[in-house]
Amino acid sequence: MEPKVNCLILGSGRSGTSMLAGTLHQAGYYMGDKLHKPELSNPKGFFEWMTINQINEQILSAYLKRSLSGKLLETFFKKGTVYNPIGRNQKWLLSLPAEVKVSCLALQVETDIKEVLAKEPFCYKDPRFSYTLPVWKKFLKPDAVFICVFREPDVTVNSILKECRTREYLGSLYINRRMAYSVWLNIYTHILVNHARNSENFIFVHYDQVYNGTALPMLSKLLGVPLKKDFVDADLKRTAPGGSVPAKAQDLYNQLCRHANY
Repeated sequence: MEPKVNCLILGSGRSGTSMLAGTLHQAGYYMGDKLHKPELSNPKGFFEWMTINQINEQILSAYLKRSLSGKLLETFFKKGTVYNPIGRNQKWLLSLPAEVKVSCLALQVETDIKEVLAKEPFCYKDPRFSYTLPVWKKFLKPDAVFICVFREPDVTVNSILKECRTREYLGSLYINRRMAYSVWLNIYTHILVNHARNSENFIFVHYDQVYNGTALPMLSKLLGVPLKKDFVDADLKRTAPGGSVPAKAQDLYNQLCRHANY
C-alpha cells in the first residue's frame, strides 16, 4: 500500500528522527535519490537527502550573524572561542532565537524546493526544518503532515556532544553543554511557538513512543499506510541520561510531552 499523505520530520538532531524516518522509509515513502550513508552514530542510516540539507543550509546561511549578535555573542563566548556553525553541513546545530522569523526570497531556492517536492508521496527529514519550515510550507499541499520527534533534553544534549566529538565534519565547531542546551531550546521553541500553534497537521512524538511502537497505530492511520515496528533495533538506544537539566529545558520538555500525550 502506498502512503497517502506527504510529510516532513523535524526536531533536534540526535532525538530519534532517524528512527522514525527509517520506519516510514520501510513503509514506502520516497526520501530522496541518494541518502546519507550509515555511520557509527546511526548504523541503520540517517534517511536524509543531501539535496534537502543543502537547500536548508542555503536558507540558514543568512542567519548566522543574527545568531551571534548582541547578547547572544556574549552567551556563546568562552575562552576566546565563539560558537559558530559556519562549516559545511553544520547548520543543524544553529541556535536561532524564536523571535527570528526565517524567510527566503531567492528564486533558485524556490525552484529547488518545487523540484524536490514534485515526487510524491514523500517524507523528508532534516533537523533544519525546525527553522526553515515557513519557507517550505507555502509550497506544500494543505494536508501535508509535520511530525516533531523529541526525547529527554539531557539525553539529546549528551548525544549531540558525542556526535561533535566523533564526527570529522564537526571537528571545527566549538560547542559545550550550555551551548548544546541553547540549540535544543531554540529548536523546540521555534516549533511550538512559530510552527505548531493553530496547526492541526502537527504531530508530536516522543522517542520512546517510536521505540516501543505505541505511536505507530496513530501515525499509520494519519498517513494512510501500515507501519511496522521491526525497523527499530534495541541497540539503537545507547545514550544515557546525565547532567543537570536547566529549568527552561525541563519546562519545555514537559510541554512537548503534553502535546505527545506521553
